[in-house]
Amino acid sequence: MTSLDRRQLLKTIAAAPLLARLVSASESVAQATLPAEVAGVRLPRSALALAAAEFCRQNCPQFLFNHCMRTYTFGALLLQRQTRRFNADTAFVAAALHDLGLLQPFESARESFEIDGADAAEKFTLSHHRSAAEADQVWHAVELHDGKWALTARQGPEAKLVSLGAAADVYGPDPGEIEDRHIAEVLAAFPRQQFKRQFTSLLIAHCERKPN
Repeated sequence: MTSLDRRQLLKTIAAAPLLARLVSASESVAQATLPAEVAGVRLPRSALALAAAEFCRQNCPQFLFNHCMRTYTFGALLLQRQTRRFNADTAFVAAALHDLGLLQPFESARESFEIDGADAAEKFTLSHHRSAAEADQVWHAVELHDGKWALTARQGPEAKLVSLGAAADVYGPDPGEIEDRHIAEVLAAFPRQQFKRQFTSLLIAHCERKPN
């Protein structure tokens, strides 16, 4: 090992405690600002889920962050109504990151926003030492979140949660699907902030950058 290699190794070792503290601080911020429960739905508090929430908050405008949180909560309420069980961590990561592909830093030159977002969410999941199988679940849940529901359902309840939750928030739930008091609690926790207008502007800007 050369002296340069040794110096680099020492720098890496010295930086490790600082990096660990920064990650811990980021998770603490997410834990402090994210409700533990909304409308009877418990938001997961694992290190992965808190990191996903903070990643979403740091990279998304506030109206889009709120949409992602409503997506998880509405989706969980709808799956509970169907008495379907799901992996909360996997579903939450996919819901939190499902619209990353609409944001310029995560866009590719040619792929659709669903694939760009799925690739970014998969990379995030793997970077937090989750298995390739779990990262693949996240990828499919993001990629299929606005696709055909029959195909989405074949990917498992986590993918179904994201598609149902996103649809409920963008188009509105079907009458009687979600209790009014639960809708009110979700909107109080994660306000819409003129979501329709702001989301439409986001979509238009995305399409102008990527007309194909």
